[in-house]
Amino acid sequence: MYIFQPDRFLLQEQVKKYSSYIKGRVLDIGAGEYTRYRNFFDCEEYIKMDVGKSENVDVIGSIENIPLIDASVDSVVCTQVFEHLKHPQKSAEEVFRVLKKGGYLLVTVPQVNELHEEPNDFFRYTNYGLKVLFEEAGFEIVKSDQRGGFFAVVAQIKIRYMIDRINLYKRPFVGYAISKLLSIYGRIMLWLDKIDVSVANRKHAIGWCFIFKK
Repeated sequence: MYIFQPDRFLLQEQVKKYSSYIKGRVLDIGAGEYTRYRNFFDCEEYIKMDVGKSENVDVIGSIENIPLIDASVDSVVCTQVFEHLKHPQKSAEEVFRVLKKGGYLLVTVPQVNELHEEPNDFFRYTNYGLKVLFEEAGFEIVKSDQRGGFFAVVAQIKIRYMIDRINLYKRPFVGYAISKLLSIYGRIMLWLDKIDVSVANRKHAIGWCFIFKK
């Protein structure tokens, strides 16, 4: 069952928006059991890596010790992973190691999120923190894009609370009925985000998407 969440909607839009940077031999870190964003990219090879074994995973391994040789991939995609890493600096350095010179990394992180995948939920990032983390690993910034403003943050928090409070994913009938209302509410809040260009609005963010270059 699909329940509209501003974070997931905006995240997909960001990956699509910057998909042109991802080419050649691509490594998707934290892909899980899903192909996820493969169709967004024009690439020669798409390697799905995760810590857990699955029929849909090509490489089993941790981002803190990627089981690939130096400079072996053209691009890396890593969405909503760095909040779950005990050693994010080492992980950023590992991504730098496996990327070819001139290669690109598309990375997304949350700034506001509920606790999830506990107890492996360690960090939240501002754009400034992410910039320091990856520049110290050797990367240069190509693009920085904020995901949502004040209204999107408020909508995401409320919708996620409703999902968890009423256990919507395990109650299909109730979930289906409420999901229509949540979708309308969430989209109205995203529209308010678009028309409010104030500094006050942009001081709030659900998360960030960065394009880095080696």
